[in-house]
Amino acid sequence: MEENSRESVQFKKANKRLKRVKKFYRHLSVYIIINIILFGVKISLYSELGGQKLVDQGFQDWYALNLLITPLLWGLGLLIHGILVFKYPSLTSKDLKPNFIKRWEERKIKEFMQENKDL
Repeated sequence: MEENSRESVQFKKANKRLKRVKKFYRHLSVYIIINIILFGVKISLYSELGGQKLVDQGFQDWYALNLLITPLLWGLGLLIHGILVFKYPSLTSKDLKPNFIKRWEERKIKEFMQENKDL
């Protein structure tokens, strides 16, 4: 009996970790697809507008900056996500929440439970 419950707990932990890894790979896939699309848009817009001749230099700078910042910042978020999933698998999103959010969630749950009790 005790061994079955231990296996059940281990299975739940393994299943939870699997879900976290799957979410990371989904995040990575979306990152790659969106950045390929952005790169394609950059190339097509550049060739559509005739290269540098028809486009204002200020627009070119703005456009180039935005197309660099998006993958860099998103990549930083993806890196942090990967570190949390693979390096610190025991950490949960609940562990990373600030205390004021935890307290707010607890108050809201109590409030909702009270509303249901009154019905």
